[in-house]
Amino acid sequence: MNLDFEYQKVINSLEQRFNFEKKEDSKFDFFKLDRSLKLMDLIESPNKSNALTIHIAGTNGKGSVSSLLSSVLSLNYKVGLYSSPHLYNYTERIKINNENISKKDFTYLYNFIKKKILEYEKISGKTFSFFEVLTAMSFIYFKENKVDINVIETGIGGTYDTTNVIKSDIQVITPISYDHQNVLGDTIELISENKAGIIKENSIVIASKQLSEALEIIKKKSSEKKSKLIELNYSLKSKPSIKDFRMNTLIEINRNEYNISSKSVGRHYIDNVALAINTLNHIDRFEVTKYQIEKGIRNNVWPCRGNIKKFKDRIFFIDGAHNESGFNRLESSIEEFLDKNFILIFGLNKNHDINPVINLIKKFKCKTIISRSSHPKSENVKNIEKKLKYNRIDYIKSENSKEALNISLKESKINETIITAGSIFVAAEISELINND
Repeated sequence: MNLDFEYQKVINSLEQRFNFEKKEDSKFDFFKLDRSLKLMDLIESPNKSNALTIHIAGTNGKGSVSSLLSSVLSLNYKVGLYSSPHLYNYTERIKINNENISKKDFTYLYNFIKKKILEYEKISGKTFSFFEVLTAMSFIYFKENKVDINVIETGIGGTYDTTNVIKSDIQVITPISYDHQNVLGDTIELISENKAGIIKENSIVIASKQLSEALEIIKKKSSEKKSKLIELNYSLKSKPSIKDFRMNTLIEINRNEYNISSKSVGRHYIDNVALAINTLNHIDRFEVTKYQIEKGIRNNVWPCRGNIKKFKDRIFFIDGAHNESGFNRLESSIEEFLDKNFILIFGLNKNHDINPVINLIKKFKCKTIISRSSHPKSENVKNIEKKLKYNRIDYIKSENSKEALNISLKESKINETIITAGSIFVAAEISELINND
């Protein structure tokens, strides 16, 4: 068997299923848990597990928090991590102890599920979505490999998210802000109701710092479910600083101090770290030491989220900010950690608001290069041009990430800063070009 050929066949089949990440169509009937529950029934309920399960929802930071938890817990235990989206390869989404699932196992699991659901899909006329099948694959993989702990990141929302068929022990809610309003609702209250839908009966809820409207919803839902709500509270004991492209600081949580050294840079990332530590401190079934927490955070790699890299004598800040909250955080990171005279490379995904990018450009008066990724949801450069012209913003046009990178090198001086933002996929492509050069 040619593994690469079989794996590519699986990817082609998977991509024929409805994929919200590539086509943001709210008309597709997929925000219903009965579909996911039916899928679980057809494949012998891999969602029912004896592993300790941590379920993470929110708007920004949920991937970072998931990765941090996995990085720390993997030092002593067997940990399954399910996250999205992937940057380079589908196998990134399903990991055990930070190792991607193999192409062989990925291929086997997809074909196993496909056989199990074939007759139902044929008779019912209903087709399970891309994310439903991938989620099921992760549950089977973790159960078959007898992981001690599941760390499961939601896709979109919470209440009707495919992952919400699990019975979690701890629910973590990262900052909630505006995103995907076309399916989650156009107010913070509606979005919060959806995200807080992961809260289970008699469990532990760990919440980050939230907008007051979001916090009220989380408090109400926790109370209804008779679950213990723990709100994030920590203090900075030293001013964050950058050394060797890492952010270093000292924080205090529950009277314990932690030396933080992180490859992701930004005050908001300290919030993510503190949220992860707070979660780790409330795991009863497994012991986690202060040393393990510090080491796991130090080892953690979460690409394209505030990473600083040096390339051809330029400083690159690779960030995937794509919504208003993300750009506010990027602005804070620039103010505190970066040279304010920088070049910006940005692209957008369809349905993402361009105004936060425009505000950033106007504030810093940065030289701007517009681009697009190869991702199907990438916004056409011509549409971006129209908005920039309307706002009287000068720009340099590029058709792809490689061209944008080359232009940025020509337009910049030695030691000048180049920032990527607007799309996690543009950031990922620039990062890959830098790493592979």
